[in-house]
Amino acid sequence: MAVSRQQSVSKANKRTTRTLAHFLQRPQGAPRGVLLFYILHRISLGPTHGYEISQDIEEKTEGAWRPAPGSIYPMLKKLTNEGLIRASSKSRGSETAQRVYEITLEGSKCLKEGKNMFANAGERWTAMRRIFIDLMDPSQLSGFLTEGSRRQIEMVQEIVDTKLLKLSQSDAEYTLKEYALNLERQLDWTKNRLAQLEKKAVATAQVRPNR
Repeated sequence: MAVSRQQSVSKANKRTTRTLAHFLQRPQGAPRGVLLFYILHRISLGPTHGYEISQDIEEKTEGAWRPAPGSIYPMLKKLTNEGLIRASSKSRGSETAQRVYEITLEGSKCLKEGKNMFANAGERWTAMRRIFIDLMDPSQLSGFLTEGSRRQIEMVQEIVDTKLLKLSQSDAEYTLKEYALNLERQLDWTKNRLAQLEKKAVATAQVRPNR
């Protein structure tokens, strides 16, 4: 018996929903420009294999993103062809020789320009916050705030440990004091919201009729 148009549309919607859910649960990664410049950055830290780059990204993103070889190696080839990195074959003991990549002088210059470009990326993502808020269901608020705040604190601590202390003493102190001031403001705002909720709960209890 022929499948009705309504049934066909229903099946198509279910397939789309499954595909979208899979995409959201298993993100495929980040924009190609981010991957390309991170590959260049990772190689700038020392001679590196392509597999090590993939492992490093997976570790830093806690498993949320691990670029496939089909993403990593074409970019390594592109960077090599453009003279930003160079490749050589090396073996470790009895292991099969692998291609090891090192950054060139031109690659270091390109990386510096790229880092200047990405310096403002956080501000651009912050500007998207209202889009994310609109797409969030209220029932997800608790997990988002508790888990999100924990991750944010961890990120700030990592930034301080790896980047901030490379600044001058005065710049580092100023930055940390400003950050502490923002935390105090956030704490005051949170306490005020809690007080408002408590007052609302008391008022609701007072007008509730006795059973």
